[in-house]
Amino acid sequence: MLHVADTGAGDAILFLHGFGLDGRMWDAQVAGFKTTHRALAADLPGFGRSPRPADTTPVADLLARALDGRGVTAAHVVGLSLGGAVAADFALAHPDRVRSLVLADALLLGYPATLDTWERCVTLARAGDHAGAIGHWLTDGVFAVARTQPDVWARIQGMLDGYDCAHWTGSAVLRWTVTKPRERLPELRGPALVLVGERDTPAFHAMADAYAAGIAGARKMVLPGAGHVSCMEQPAAFNRALRAFLAGR
Repeated sequence: MLHVADTGAGDAILFLHGFGLDGRMWDAQVAGFKTTHRALAADLPGFGRSPRPADTTPVADLLARALDGRGVTAAHVVGLSLGGAVAADFALAHPDRVRSLVLADALLLGYPATLDTWERCVTLARAGDHAGAIGHWLTDGVFAVARTQPDVWARIQGMLDGYDCAHWTGSAVLRWTVTKPRERLPELRGPALVLVGERDTPAFHAMADAYAAGIAGARKMVLPGAGHVSCMEQPAAFNRALRAFLAGR
């Protein structure tokens, strides 16, 4: 069973984190919304306090089971980076369980974009140099803005210190229900917001554009001053944007 921090009461918001991190990256959002909503911050399989996948069950179905275990029939789903790809997959696999969808600096599976450090991280991790892999990952351009904010940077490093590199070594694999989601984005219904940090990388800006173009009626917003980890780098602005979207404004 996935680890899910569960706080507050009201309509549920499910927060899904980025690669190598865990549900703690959403602390500012949980604190900001727990008085008005039920805030659920999940650790995806093999990250944080969730065990590695034990079988080939898609991550979308694991999340559905986690919601079932908490009596949650539907939630507003908010995902950043890898969590954005998971959020889109969940929405396609379980559309009746998604009240609204927020894709922040979201990865789009199958989109022709690469991370500068990825292949080197895989090589180092599979050679047994986990510290080297994590250290190299932290040099990636997606963390450029976070590196300028000492408190944010310390929190990111702290989460990555606990990551065992299992997804780079291949001992943990996230299973998807849809491997080419871009072709199926028009199937998504209901309110959708695409957020992207002003200073995120060109690849993630392009993926944000693809999401916004592919999902009918999706709203796109650029967060000034934010980079890739926008919910941590500009938490107040992120929360304002999310609250306004949930209020239908």
